[in-house]
Amino acid sequence: MIGVAATRSLLLASLAAACSPPPGTIGAVLGQATDGTVRVREAPEGLAAAEAGLEPGDQILLVDGMDVRAFDPEELHDLLSGDVGDPVRVTVLRGGEVRRLTLERTPIPKQKHRRKLRK
Repeated sequence: MIGVAATRSLLLASLAAACSPPPGTIGAVLGQATDGTVRVREAPEGLAAAEAGLEPGDQILLVDGMDVRAFDPEELHDLLSGDVGDPVRVTVLRGGEVRRLTLERTPIPKQKHRRKLRK
């Protein structure tokens, strides 16, 4: 459940996004468990995550060398956002195998929500 502070942050982020060029995204819907682990829920076709080979169920371990468990959802969103075309290094665990991927941020599709990180 999202609290008042998180809702306010989402509204402020939406306002800032409306006033500036759209940021790049890795294009994945993520879920963060209470222990901080992050999994890919969706990787829509045509966006950075799918293009790099991320799949639903992948556990994201590191983003640009940083342990994702150290970040709350807002911080993780900020870490994954950036300029279109900029790279993001992601280390994932899939079926017991560690994979290192480099994603190139893509534009956020206009019809999609700007933020999708679920607990």
